Amino acid sequence: MSAFKKGQDVILTNPRGTDKSGKFVGIKNLGSGRGGGEYLIVDVGGKELKARASKVRAA
Repeated sequence: MSAFKKGQDVILTNPRGTDKSGKFVGIKNLGSGRGGGEYLIVDVGGKELKARASKVRAA
């Protein structure tokens, strides 16, 4: 379970290593299998992005 609260400011590190700031929206479970599991949903500039918990930190 995530320690983030809805609407909390967070920083997302994308695969290229650049940081993007946004707001935490919630958690989505994509199921079992390859590419599945729990992802955090972060709203960055009006666009909702999925990210692993290890790639998101508090602002």
